[in-house]
Amino acid sequence: MSYTPVSNGMDYLVSVFQHLTEDEKPPGARDLKYTVLHLQAATEVLLKARLAQEHFSLIFQNPAEATHETWESGKFKSCGTLDAFDRLRDIARLDLDANDRKRIKELGESRNALQHYGLTYNAYAIESRAARVLEFLITFIHRHLIPGLDPAEARGVERDMDSFRLQLKGIETLVKQRMNNLRSDLAKVADVTVKCPDCEQWAMVAYDGKDEGPSCLFCHQVWPDNPESAAVNYAWIILGQDEHSAFQDGGDPPVVDCPECGVCALVPDAVTAAGQPGATPLCFSCGTVFKHLIDCEGGCGSVLDIAPDDDSIPMCSDCIDIRYARF
Repeated sequence: MSYTPVSNGMDYLVSVFQHLTEDEKPPGARDLKYTVLHLQAATEVLLKARLAQEHFSLIFQNPAEATHETWESGKFKSCGTLDAFDRLRDIARLDLDANDRKRIKELGESRNALQHYGLTYNAYAIESRAARVLEFLITFIHRHLIPGLDPAEARGVERDMDSFRLQLKGIETLVKQRMNNLRSDLAKVADVTVKCPDCEQWAMVAYDGKDEGPSCLFCHQVWPDNPESAAVNYAWIILGQDEHSAFQDGGDPPVVDCPECGVCALVPDAVTAAGQPGATPLCFSCGTVFKHLIDCEGGCGSVLDIAPDDDSIPMCSDCIDIRYARF
């Protein structure tokens, strides 16, 4: 049995498309498992195959320890998938998008959870996420990998690519059809609809007026009675914001207490379907959309909803009590 790294990666992609497009619609649990496992494996192998075209030492976890003898023996510890992505961008100077890096990172986390702890996931979410990573890989193979292959291997990869493009188009068409079926329902709640952190579709309704918690109409992910978690997941996965990084950088927290309902589920930088591409402060607990948020002048970190022409003191009640207690 003989597989080059590239043919190995392409074989993983063949498996991914088989599990996504054959038999059941949507794919069954076993299909989803192998979609995640084999898509992550394909991504890692193909990124490293391109990295090896730059120089074999870049595959090593520590390039300073690389020798040609060790490389040929295969007995060495290689870099991680994200390290490979970063080296291709920073050393090989390939034009790679940060959003693709984020999706590859999420894919790796899903693979680890599935392999070591078990994973419960929605079929529509897996299909939607997989389509985005597959789109990246097909473009990556065409632009960055094939030009460095020998002619015979390049022809074989191109033959596979013709099939991949057709199958990916079919997957994307199914995703679009599902979104089109939801269009009328989503139009009614566009002011409180954001991109879902699970499936990345504009279908997560932060508040539907029923106090049932945020939910995605596309992939059916729900956060019952847990708007705080939904807000944190959204800020972290979609906006790339987390409280730890904000604290280190001296910035504002990504999720704050809502002046309307008091729940820590207000995302000041949320981007809604109705308000995109600008930021629309949105509470994932009560669904309030704010237009005049300001920071409390007491320095406590809370936010207030005070219009410019409002004569109210620009401080929360706690800070007012502390400042004027002596009077």
